[in-house]
Amino acid sequence: MRYDIVPESAPFSPEQRAWLNGFFAGVLGSLDAENTRSGSAVSLAAAAAMLPPLSGFSDQALECAPEEEFPWHDSTLSTADRMALAEGKPIERQMMAAMAQLDCGTCGYLCKTYAEAIATGKEKCLTLCTPGGSDTAKLLRTLFKQREGKASVTDAKVQQPAPPITRENGNRQIGTRESPVQVQFVSSERLNGPQSAKDTRHVRIDLGDSGLRYSVGDALGVLPTNCDQLIDAICQAAKVDPRAAVSVEGTEFLLTDVLKRRCLRSVTPELCERARERLQQRSQSSGEPVEQVQLAQYLVTFTDSDLLDEYDVHEFLLQFGAVGVSAQDLIDTLTPLRPRLYSIASSQCVHDREVHLTVGRVESELRGRVRKGVASTMFAERLEPGARLQVFVQPNHGFTIPADPTVATIMVGPGTGIAPFIAFLQQREFERSKQHNCGENWLFFGDQTRVSDFLYEEQLTAWLETDLLSRLDLAFSRDGCEKVYVQDRMHEQGAELFRWLEAGSHLYVCGDAQRMARDVEQSLLEIIALHGGHSMHAAKDYLKSLRQCRRYATDVY
Repeated sequence: MRYDIVPESAPFSPEQRAWLNGFFAGVLGSLDAENTRSGSAVSLAAAAAMLPPLSGFSDQALECAPEEEFPWHDSTLSTADRMALAEGKPIERQMMAAMAQLDCGTCGYLCKTYAEAIATGKEKCLTLCTPGGSDTAKLLRTLFKQREGKASVTDAKVQQPAPPITRENGNRQIGTRESPVQVQFVSSERLNGPQSAKDTRHVRIDLGDSGLRYSVGDALGVLPTNCDQLIDAICQAAKVDPRAAVSVEGTEFLLTDVLKRRCLRSVTPELCERARERLQQRSQSSGEPVEQVQLAQYLVTFTDSDLLDEYDVHEFLLQFGAVGVSAQDLIDTLTPLRPRLYSIASSQCVHDREVHLTVGRVESELRGRVRKGVASTMFAERLEPGARLQVFVQPNHGFTIPADPTVATIMVGPGTGIAPFIAFLQQREFERSKQHNCGENWLFFGDQTRVSDFLYEEQLTAWLETDLLSRLDLAFSRDGCEKVYVQDRMHEQGAELFRWLEAGSHLYVCGDAQRMARDVEQSLLEIIALHGGHSMHAAKDYLKSLRQCRRYATDVY
């Protein structure tokens, strides 16, 4: 049996924590056997008293050492306020303050570790903080230029948070971000009605014999590919042969095959620099015509402007492709596509060999050009049943149902934020089939219109009828004269919501980080202040305590 007695938050290294867990396991195992004979009980404190000295620790080693305070690590603060709190701090702490402060994992790091990776030079890409968007990217670019000569408390050994080990093949971990597994695409069913302005899909993926295991609340990392039409357009704009041979780490591939897994949404400073180099070479050989000198000057201005965050690679090449960037230049300067993380919408206790997602198709228009989300349109348009995908599991970091099935839950998940709560409710239905004494469940869901955007309506209604869902509060913003959102429904039920919190309920929020999550948290603070008789400062402390004891958790993107 595995004993995880020492919490991960304790101030020990993984090796020290493993040693302590092993020691306590042995002590408790021995005491369990002895107490079975004597009928007595032993406390963990009694076992701890038997602990021999641990090498490298002071007398205070077992006391919980406080972590470094990061006052800017608060998603409710404005960017300006966060940067003010980090003023005068080492450069990596200022970079951390520039992040969205959500620790969502989309970038492959936490806010703190992403900032440290940039500061040490381990991470070159400055646009990975999706919730922070262009504002974060601009701040990071400015701070990156100031990096030289700044004091730093980090070193080059910055570690990314490790995903869970799902399966092992020898010494190699399988199903992690570093070693994804191949699975099979099954289907992509549209959840919205025909009149909806949205295109949300319920995606089913067959895990087959991959051995991939996930827990309720986890996310699935998907390694997407670019569409052939965009790749062809980029090759045409760059005036390169799509079947040109390019080298990646000493191995030759076709340009089109490599571009399938390169980021084509963001223009890198390296691509701008390579374009300037090619322009200078052409200018020197042709006597520097006036138009080439002007173009070179504009490239310098472009690289330092906001346009760098707005242009994609295709648009950049339409404007600067004539400078003669080669096929190899593209591969050398474009970063690999990052995985897309999707909240898992299924419980593996119910769907043992499948994993389900709720994916909203992304499409926008900028300067007359349509831009499509890479992974969302892959699921909605390009994948055929049976197609192979590479995926991995991203851990939930505490965003999961209570270990005690009798504890009540409150879930707030508008739009695609409903995904993890479908998994929650499937798991709770499974638990209820094993024991009848299960906690109540309350869901707040919202979208644009009830007739077209009530995602999973049939399933949620069935759960309401069987009392698995104790309450279901709905908010459809475009069904009335005034727009109504989930936070408005929360205010309407504020007294009851606070009563549930006081009774020990766990509260979960999933959805858009930039607007919904902040609005919901502000509403929670107002509800706690009003119905708990607290000041706003005390309400923040109340919510902070809920978060610290893992009764309040968010999954935002």
